[in-house]
Amino acid sequence: MTLRGLIQRTCVVLGLIALSAYLFYIGKGHTLFLDTNAITIDDKELRSHASVTVSVNGKNLKSSMGRAERVRVTVSGPKHTIVIVDDADAGTKAEKTFTIPTFMDRVVVSIPAILGGAPAKHWISPFIPPPVEHAPVEKMQHYQAD
Repeated sequence: MTLRGLIQRTCVVLGLIALSAYLFYIGKGHTLFLDTNAITIDDKELRSHASVTVSVNGKNLKSSMGRAERVRVTVSGPKHTIVIVDDADAGTKAEKTFTIPTFMDRVVVSIPAILGGAPAKHWISPFIPPPVEHAPVEKMQHYQAD
């Protein structure tokens, strides 16, 4: 093997590594939980609207969202555009673009924070599932349906 062949093979391997890293970055899937629960930011409460229509990356959800709802949407890639339209007040519309960190698989997107004009750092938060209760079976109360 000559020095020239070694350099060519090294460049090919490095190129394949760079290409695979790039494809991982643009194709990484994320789960968005679109949340309409009220949120408090800097002692200011942003309440949800009665009914909103949401679309993510140009795809509309099947139905409008009401208060205190959470809808799951699966997307791929780091950059996304969300359009929110208030059904009660046709003049209220928000179109925002946001980026999800690469290694954050599940995120909660706050609809009231976006409509309320909050800074972008308050729109997205990591999804933390509720803790699992480890109650012994003997202490659980069992009811039988009639």
